[in-house]
Amino acid sequence: MKKIILIISLAVVAISLNSCLMGYVASEPAYVEYSRPAPPNTTSIWIDGDWNWSIQTHTYVQQHGYWDSPRPNQSYRTGYWQQTPKGKSWSKGRWQKDNNGNNNNKGKGNNRRGN
Repeated sequence: MKKIILIISLAVVAISLNSCLMGYVASEPAYVEYSRPAPPNTTSIWIDGDWNWSIQTHTYVQQHGYWDSPRPNQSYRTGYWQQTPKGKSWSKGRWQKDNNGNNNNKGKGNNRRGN
């Protein structure tokens, strides 16, 4: 019974780590334009889409942006491409605490209210 639990635990850890992998590419994939839906309300902010690494195709797949509610004392930092010795990789966007405690939600990217 202990062996089965150990095997299941290792499988869960392996699957979890596998989903966090990122790949490297020689050049950034082409960005596909799409129309942004209308905001659900006047306080929503636009979160730019990210790129997800596909384990099956070994390429980045574009994920569309979405409207989200502001978070108290946090700003959204838009994802970006970073150059490494292995090639380019995508650093996903994320919410981060404001240094000064203000809730500006402008982040460091292209988040615009109502656009």
